[in-house]
Amino acid sequence: MKIVVAIGGNMITDGNDVGTYEEQVRKIEETAFVIKQFIDAGHNVVITHGNGPQVGNLLLQQASSTVPALPLRILGAMTQAQIGVLLELALKSIMPEREVVVVPSAVLVDPDDPAFQNPVKPIGPYFKDSEFSKIQISDDEIYRSFPLGYRRVVASPKPKEIIEAHVIESLIDNGTLVIAVGGGGTPVIQKDGKLVPVDAVIDKDRASAVLADNIDADCLLIITNVDGVYQNFGKENQQHLPELSLAEAEEMMHNGAFGEGTMKPKVESCINFLKRKEGRLAIITSKEHAVSALEGNGGTRFTQH
Repeated sequence: MKIVVAIGGNMITDGNDVGTYEEQVRKIEETAFVIKQFIDAGHNVVITHGNGPQVGNLLLQQASSTVPALPLRILGAMTQAQIGVLLELALKSIMPEREVVVVPSAVLVDPDDPAFQNPVKPIGPYFKDSEFSKIQISDDEIYRSFPLGYRRVVASPKPKEIIEAHVIESLIDNGTLVIAVGGGGTPVIQKDGKLVPVDAVIDKDRASAVLADNIDADCLLIITNVDGVYQNFGKENQQHLPELSLAEAEEMMHNGAFGEGTMKPKVESCINFLKRKEGRLAIITSKEHAVSALEGNGGTRFTQH
């Protein structure tokens, strides 16, 4: 089975903080052993991953540096390579016979996407009032007040196409283990016949669903910090949902059953992937249940009927 495995931040860092380099390496090595189990089971895998804490750390470093700051679009590309290379090395260490390659990815977005008119995706560090008054803000940066302080917000447009999809598909069809679309990829627009990068953040799960469709994957496996989708999540009467049909998932989405910034984009990504072609499967689960969920035991499985 051809599978896109979308790795959540909990498989790269502990909690919401990046931590030390050594901590990141340890966490990524643990993740590599999970991926190896998919390979050993005979699946053809492409890996995607988040990058939020890493980008936030770079923004914080630049805010305290005398070196000219780099734009967000470049920081995203830098972390694609940073995390991708660490994953590549960890995987090669435990599967030396396997070809592993990182494909830094550009993702096409619509310049007229409404998200550009209403940036809401928070990135980077919080600044208290005293700190906020001292930072230099460029004309194209927007900050908003949150309970913990001021924080930069950027657009989060919907991904339309993975530019390198045909290369990725060729590689994985030849048995190469590919790491791609890190952090949702680098958002680009078409302008005057050129692909131009823009400052925005693409949701990693939405981009993973587009990649899975572009390469005609059989399964989209989203690994997060909970073992599946729950009804009434976080309440005393919460109930695990082991399986959802496309119609059931769409109805629950319409009724606001999923957290706006947490589970909703994951479920939406599963829905979009399933709607594009018959016979596909999507799963949301934790790393502890990922292998068994692929075998039909655990997690939440999304089916078309």
